Amino acid sequence: MPSLQYLPLFISHKVFLWIGNKTTQALPKEGKARSLMEAAVVTASHGAMGSLIAKLGDLLAAEYKLLKGAKGQILFLKAELESMHVFLKKISDTEQPDEQDKCWAKEVRELSYDIEDSVSEFMLRVEHKSSCKPRGFMGFINRSTKLLTTMNIRHDIAKEFEGLKVRVVEVRERRMRYQQTNDVAPRTTNTTIDLRLLAMYAEASGLVGMDGPTDELIQLMGGGDELKVLSIVGFGGLGKTTLANEIYCKLQGEFQCRAFVSVSQKPNIRKLLRTMLSQVGFVAPMDTNMEIWEETEFISALRKFLLKQRYLIVIDDIWEAPAWDIIRCALPENINGSRVLITTRIETVARACCAKNIECVYKMKALSDQDSRSLFFKRIFGAEEACPPYLMEVSAQILKKCGGLPLAIITTSSLIASQPSKLKEHWEHVRDSLGSSFEVSPSLDGMRQILNLSYINLPHYLKTCMLYLSIYPEDYTINKNDLVRQWVSEGFICEGRGTDPEDIAKSYFNELINRSLIQPVHTNYNGEVMSCRVHDMMLDLILYKSREDNFITVMDDIQDLTRQPAKIRRLSLSLDGAIDETVGRSFQLSQTRMLARFGTSLYLPPILQFKHLRVLTIEISSGPYSSESLDLNGICHLFQLGFLKIKASGRHVVLPSKIGRLQQLKTFEIDVGQSELQLPSDIVHLSRLWHLIVPVKVIFPSGISNMKSLRTLHFFHLRNSLDNIKGLRELTNLTNVQIGYFDYKSTNIDEFAAKCRELVHALGNICSLKCLLIHSYYLSVTLRACLDSWCSVPTSFIHLQSFHAKYYPWFSRIPGWIGQHHSLYDLQLSVQDVYGDDVGILSQLPSLVRLHLHIHGVPKDKIIIRGRGFPVLKHFTVGCFRISYLAFEAGAMPKLERLELCFNAQGWDRYGGVPAGIEYLSGLKEVIGDIGGRCVKGSNRRAAESALRDVAGLHPGHPVSNIKVSDGGRYLFDGNDDEPREQEDGNSSSA
Repeated sequence: MPSLQYLPLFISHKVFLWIGNKTTQALPKEGKARSLMEAAVVTASHGAMGSLIAKLGDLLAAEYKLLKGAKGQILFLKAELESMHVFLKKISDTEQPDEQDKCWAKEVRELSYDIEDSVSEFMLRVEHKSSCKPRGFMGFINRSTKLLTTMNIRHDIAKEFEGLKVRVVEVRERRMRYQQTNDVAPRTTNTTIDLRLLAMYAEASGLVGMDGPTDELIQLMGGGDELKVLSIVGFGGLGKTTLANEIYCKLQGEFQCRAFVSVSQKPNIRKLLRTMLSQVGFVAPMDTNMEIWEETEFISALRKFLLKQRYLIVIDDIWEAPAWDIIRCALPENINGSRVLITTRIETVARACCAKNIECVYKMKALSDQDSRSLFFKRIFGAEEACPPYLMEVSAQILKKCGGLPLAIITTSSLIASQPSKLKEHWEHVRDSLGSSFEVSPSLDGMRQILNLSYINLPHYLKTCMLYLSIYPEDYTINKNDLVRQWVSEGFICEGRGTDPEDIAKSYFNELINRSLIQPVHTNYNGEVMSCRVHDMMLDLILYKSREDNFITVMDDIQDLTRQPAKIRRLSLSLDGAIDETVGRSFQLSQTRMLARFGTSLYLPPILQFKHLRVLTIEISSGPYSSESLDLNGICHLFQLGFLKIKASGRHVVLPSKIGRLQQLKTFEIDVGQSELQLPSDIVHLSRLWHLIVPVKVIFPSGISNMKSLRTLHFFHLRNSLDNIKGLRELTNLTNVQIGYFDYKSTNIDEFAAKCRELVHALGNICSLKCLLIHSYYLSVTLRACLDSWCSVPTSFIHLQSFHAKYYPWFSRIPGWIGQHHSLYDLQLSVQDVYGDDVGILSQLPSLVRLHLHIHGVPKDKIIIRGRGFPVLKHFTVGCFRISYLAFEAGAMPKLERLELCFNAQGWDRYGGVPAGIEYLSGLKEVIGDIGGRCVKGSNRRAAESALRDVAGLHPGHPVSNIKVSDGGRYLFDGNDDEPREQEDGNSSSA
């Protein structure tokens, strides 16, 4: 009977089931729910099978009133497809299925898409007919016509299902004819080299770019006698194992016992614990048979042996937190200065290992350009200087593809070095092969193996989302919101009861970030990643896999379409220059579900070909001016369209006059060149639209109150009608709104005052707001008075996270109700005056990370930032006529990293001086100055600039200083009667 002494440690925050000597994590209820949801979505490996089976179930419902024969055929199809789906899952879960299995799986996927297209088209036709409810005599005529039409539709679908049934039977029988066995058995694989071994035994003399990370980690590992756990996290191939091994070799002499163990994706915990025991020097008694030990006995032995030792343990390549939960039970928390170092590709695992202590998580970075060159040339020539000049350009192109990834650089340079000659043509061949290395370069197997390992470890729903990233061009910055909305429209996310599909999609995006499969680019002030990029090498992998599954077809030459699969399911085109439009008419695109267009060309395949399009993304980048228009009239016939984004700055775009029949549309975003864009007149009847994003000066047709599903509204101009402003009250699902006014020269004061009152009433009625932006270069005193009338927290602002009221003073002073917004993390506020302890209202906001405060008048009192004020603020920007009125007490803004001071240099000699107490800002990393003012003495400007630089130079943390002096300035200040107002032209003022 094994000892259960340490069993409670295993269940500290997870539930585990004990089965023999194996430990498995119990599946929580939400995990089961997710499994059920995943079964009903579109995926890359299962095609539309999950979504199709769910729709066939819906089709059997009474509302569709199928003909008797059709109902039987659907029941037959549903049963057959369910069996095929099970088999498809088995094949997709096999790491290396044979060619016959892969061929059959591809055929079933294509079949599922075709059947779902037919079913979706039928459902839409019936729903459209059912939605028409005319009255009177003409209503009787229309209803009679509709009845006959609906009967024809049902006859058509019955005939369609007869043909589909024949295809399903053919696929099933073909499988039976060639099937050798009823089960898909995992195939034996060739022996592969564990690349972690190569990293562990790499010669120190061959390492490049490791000195900085090594020194930084060794410094983190120092200090204190308590047990310290550190994690190295990063993308596969960045050199985590190499770095851990370098540290292990340097420090091992300082510890009494040590071990370096590697964890696999499916770890054998018992074997791993036994290896640790062996490496730390444990010797079992002669009469002990360790072969029959269970995990708890190994844990007990390790704890007892290590308790009084100073130990160093490196645990390499952990994939899941539960494995660490077990391993940590064997590591006693002694006070002998012991250290544990973890490497992982997954950030959430890194944090879990460090008990949420972020300071102990080291994020591995790619090599710099210099280190990349050094490593590359060192392996080929021995030194960078030895590279011939004629190879410098092509080598730079190869290194760009490698993107600072050490594994890619080592593998590629080894491939080049293995060739006896150094011909430029050979190097160019290697450069070109990097774009297709996963198909044709057996010499790059090591790189393929380590990148593929990250991919195959993903669940099916994440594999699908990852492959979808291949629609974007190389080095493209991908917007998270676009991805989330595209995934939902494609059917990758199941709309379960009580769950928001966009929230689920965002969690998928975050999972890809956590697994280091995509690289964060832009992060908001709340730490949320808003855009990402795919490493070139990973992009090559997902492009290859997308082609293999006919999931996405990517081309940069329209002529390539003639060499593509007969049925293109998703098409991404990157086209520049003039295109022969006749080419696009020679191939079939009716089955295409997604079209993405990038590049400078205005060419677009004929839209009417795309009968089943769900996603349409058109991004025309800047190019030579063209008077040619982008004609999008055909989009009004894309009845299954869920996502529409058109970005064509500087181009003229023609929209259809009506798009009200696009009832599946959830996202409509347009950014085009013409100054006065006319929206389709019936856009307000898109009842399922969630996100509406249009240029600043667009005027909406009457009836915006009908768009009750709207969540995002950018941009709503106060030139809109009074009725539409009143209509905002009805849009109670709005979470993100941008509102403004810029046409002050043609303003009717009375009309504008009425609109201001209605706007304030409307905003007070929208109860879901999370982000609100209101700005203008002109502000009516009436609107300010309306906003000042909010004495208590507006109902709509309860959930507010980001509030921008900028440019002109929207409030007379800092409103007291803002202090009650505990979720507010980003605040930009423009006020006329500050009195007494107004700023103290903001200082207790527990989530505020960024504050941008613009004070138009001269403060009435000293602005003092008290100790313990602004506990989590990291970015503080203040615009004020006399910046010397600002002062910081000891302990204020303890987390502040960036301080930006914007002020007028006028009167610096009389009222000059930098804010007092900047030295108390202990976390300060950057001081920015924006000094403006026309007709100001040069000596005043120089004095102001010098004073700010002195403050930064004397600060104990030595923050970086960035001081800018200009004639104008980013802000307008009212000043005093004896100090005339100084400003830029009103039209160019911005923040």
